[in-house]
Amino acid sequence: MPREPGSTLTVRHIAPAHSERLRRAAAVRGMTLAEYLGRLIDLHDAVRARADAGDDGLMAELLARGLESVRA
Repeated sequence: MPREPGSTLTVRHIAPAHSERLRRAAAVRGMTLAEYLGRLIDLHDAVRARADAGDDGLMAELLARGLESVRA
């Protein structure tokens, strides 16, 4: 996958266990942390689309985590 120009993101106050889990998950897949986070965002978009299309189980999981659709 070609590398796109990017920006720097600083995440503060992330739980050490979450930080390590993200780094480890990216590393075992041979990805950078940025690539892994980008794919998680793509996954979230796919899950969100299925939930919005009527998948009640996915909708419940998103709602339980405070990730309901937001219309700006």
